[in-house]
Amino acid sequence: MNIEKLEKIKDCESLKTTNLAIVGMDALFGFYNGLDAFEQGIYQGSQYFTTLPSKRSEKIEQQQFSQAHNFENGKVPLGAYIKDFEIDTLRIKIPSEQVEKLNPQQLLILKVADHALQDAEVSKGENVAVIIVSEYLSDVGNITANYISTLWNFTGPAFTFNAGENSAFKALEVAQILLATKEVDTVVVGAVELAGKVENFLWRNQIAKINMGTNTLSYDQNANGCMVGEGAGTVVLKRLDTAQQEQKRIYAAIDAISFVQKSANSEKVKADTVAQVCQKAFTAAGVKPNDVNYIEVFGGGVQLQDECEIQGLMQAYQSAGDDLKCAIGSVKANIGHTYTAAGIASLIKTALCLYHRYIPGVPQWTAPKKPQLWQNSPFYVATESKPWFLEQGEKASKRIAAINGLGLDGTYAHLILSEESTQKERSSRSLQQMPFYLFPLAANERSLLLDQLNALQQTIANCSCLSTAASLAFAAFQKNSPATYVLAIVGRNQNELMREIQRALGGVADAFDTGKDWQTPVGSYFTSKPLGKKGTVAFVYPGAYSSYLGIARNLFRLFPKLYDNPLIKTVYNRIADIEKILYPRSLNKLSKRQLEALEQRLIDDPVAMLESEMWVAGLLSAIMKNYFQLQPDCAFGHSLGEISMILAQGVWTHFHKGSQNLNSSPLLKTQLSGPKNAVRKFWELPQIQDGEGSEIWDTYILICPVSLVKEALKHENHVYLVLINTPQEVAIAGDAQVCQRIIETLNCDAFRAPFNYVIHCEAIRSEYDEIVKLNTLPIQNVQNTIFYSAAEYQPITLDSNSIGQNIAKCLCQQLDFPRLINQVYENGARIFIEVGAGSTCSRWISENLKHQEHLAVSLNKRGVDEHTSIVRALAKLLSHQVSLDLSPLYSPVQETSRLSQSILNKFQKLSANISRLHKAHTNFLQTQQEFSKQLGKIIQLQLAYSQQLMNQQNLNEINNNYSENK
Repeated sequence: MNIEKLEKIKDCESLKTTNLAIVGMDALFGFYNGLDAFEQGIYQGSQYFTTLPSKRSEKIEQQQFSQAHNFENGKVPLGAYIKDFEIDTLRIKIPSEQVEKLNPQQLLILKVADHALQDAEVSKGENVAVIIVSEYLSDVGNITANYISTLWNFTGPAFTFNAGENSAFKALEVAQILLATKEVDTVVVGAVELAGKVENFLWRNQIAKINMGTNTLSYDQNANGCMVGEGAGTVVLKRLDTAQQEQKRIYAAIDAISFVQKSANSEKVKADTVAQVCQKAFTAAGVKPNDVNYIEVFGGGVQLQDECEIQGLMQAYQSAGDDLKCAIGSVKANIGHTYTAAGIASLIKTALCLYHRYIPGVPQWTAPKKPQLWQNSPFYVATESKPWFLEQGEKASKRIAAINGLGLDGTYAHLILSEESTQKERSSRSLQQMPFYLFPLAANERSLLLDQLNALQQTIANCSCLSTAASLAFAAFQKNSPATYVLAIVGRNQNELMREIQRALGGVADAFDTGKDWQTPVGSYFTSKPLGKKGTVAFVYPGAYSSYLGIARNLFRLFPKLYDNPLIKTVYNRIADIEKILYPRSLNKLSKRQLEALEQRLIDDPVAMLESEMWVAGLLSAIMKNYFQLQPDCAFGHSLGEISMILAQGVWTHFHKGSQNLNSSPLLKTQLSGPKNAVRKFWELPQIQDGEGSEIWDTYILICPVSLVKEALKHENHVYLVLINTPQEVAIAGDAQVCQRIIETLNCDAFRAPFNYVIHCEAIRSEYDEIVKLNTLPIQNVQNTIFYSAAEYQPITLDSNSIGQNIAKCLCQQLDFPRLINQVYENGARIFIEVGAGSTCSRWISENLKHQEHLAVSLNKRGVDEHTSIVRALAKLLSHQVSLDLSPLYSPVQETSRLSQSILNKFQKLSANISRLHKAHTNFLQTQQEFSKQLGKIIQLQLAYSQQLMNQQNLNEINNNYSENK
């Protein structure tokens, strides 16, 4: 089929209803070399732009302009920051003499096309069409398209497109027709743009002079224009039904590709035309505006164009009752405006967000220009990437996104994309590529461990890829396991790792000499007395009041199987509701004061607080059990943590019913918080039905010996000792004036608790039955785990009724946490892992067991990203030789390159050499010692012989003297 024939049939609407599947992709934009790097940059909100100093002499500009024109043999200059790139990784090898004839744009698109085809598992000789978008040099696209087709021996046609910013979307339309008519089985669509060409060279200089604002989405109040970017991207497409039948990995489905063409001579952009193309796309895809939760906007940096775009999107997406329902962003905020390749960059970014299920953050966003344009807007801007939870509604079964495109040629485009929700396995290397690396070393002797440390030092010093080095070190570690001693070195980069190794050389020796564990602030760890074989492992679940805004933001991206975890699914709908509380939505970047106010709202919402903490406990439990294969021998909780324990350990099978009951019950809303009617009833005060009324309750944390606090409370009413966390830290609650009087009497350090719910006292006995009811749910037995409750400070029997009774009793009486800790310790636990929000329980456990051997670690700490917290905990558990599987942190060794294998071989050889040297040196010292012993014996014999000679000589002299005297 030729291009003329395509033009004749492209208006056939029946052909445009064929949904497409993106089954392969690759990208190289700026320094984002490869799909993984591009995706990581999008998620982290990093930026790479081409910039020139604002002041340049005309002479230098003229020289550069001249150089831009003086390309030889059809070669164009390299890009502004894409200076070179490897092509020896191509699956299809190109003779060197042919490589020399290809210009940089051709080489770049050839590379990403080849990698995308590998990603899609396309084989040579298949019926594949190739479409290349290239704005500069009219023959670049055709030559490259034909070249790719020839290299791969494809039987389908090859095309090129040149349609400005919307070229990639036009190419998608052609691909849709080719697949709808079954002319081909697969279509490759690629686009390339290098900023080093003549037009962009001048444009770049123009932008550098006018863009004095913040580099972010051009809608921002501080943005002025749009930075220039460059690069190439490729997608591989199939019919959606075909891809499903072939069980292909599907990044995203393209449900609609809609265009509206206006005269290029008319007004540049009209808001109603933008709205028109959006509506056309909705109809084609069979969706409503409310179904779309993310829009990748054009945001080209031209003020009038940007204003009309947002006005048109407002018209199309606004509906009654919407409240910040849809996020907006643009890949231009990360890589700049890549012009011809802008559409493919937006497509790849949006498909990745759908596939990995997150809303992308917009770097450096502050607030929009002309706020009046955004009144009653359904849009918000995420300043950090966050999990993409399904909204409740008609299309809640899958995530849906849109891409908006504007062209200087008068072309308006709007695409609707959706995730392939039936696809369970979604490959992700995010965890393995996180820049915080764990290097495990194992040995049976102190000297051998230090030898390995020296070998690691040399390896890191000459390492070019830390993630590969870590994977190889783990492979070597597995060969040395089990071992008597294990050392864990962690670090973010080469310099930090070298410093950690230097510290370890002395720290490990000290640990052997003193018997004390060695650890660094970074997280490296070693113990010469591992507890993993001496005692059992306990999971500890913190109580309420530990959750915070942004908690668990990165866990789903690092551990994507969490989405399919049965336990997580039981609470998913409720978490989707409170997501707006945990990750606040706003059109403006929230100030510190605004965030503090929102966090107080979270603290003041006991239902949201409790459920978010149970959710986090469930996530971390699933990660430790399902990813790292760490199964606890026992479990216990602090206060409301007992509820988290039962949920997170999978005892309850229908928690969604309990969640519904909890949200409809007055227990946490009016009885234990708000007006606190349970206390009013106990103190015989009037009940309050509407509004909170006057505050009658306060909670304080006291740093004071428990015995003194108990003595001070003996003669007081309306005040209670509710929590004993350690022998020196307690919580009292009750009438505010009485609490203040107690504090003054004790003259101790004290502060008001951030929470103010009524709990752990006799004042809520009236709510006992309601607590039992809410916590009586269907259960399943969990094998090989012992559960403890503070109801009786003993192990509990798992049955539906007794669980509710234990929780109610625990919450209605004083909590003595040291007593619970000591009981679990007495029964054999030595390793305590805090599985939930915050790290307070770990601190309390360490304080209570400070004179006894134990290990207490937490998996979450405010101010520390989740990955770092988990890796630090794993480092400690590893050195204590707790049974776990670290393989999720590393890429399989077979995936490493020859260079990586060479590094492993060198590391192993170096370790072997150092070991042999150590043995030789030891043998030498032993021989020297033996020689010294022999020499000592010889010297002793010589001394004895000399003594005998002297004695004999003395005897002779005595005899002679005697003879003479005689």
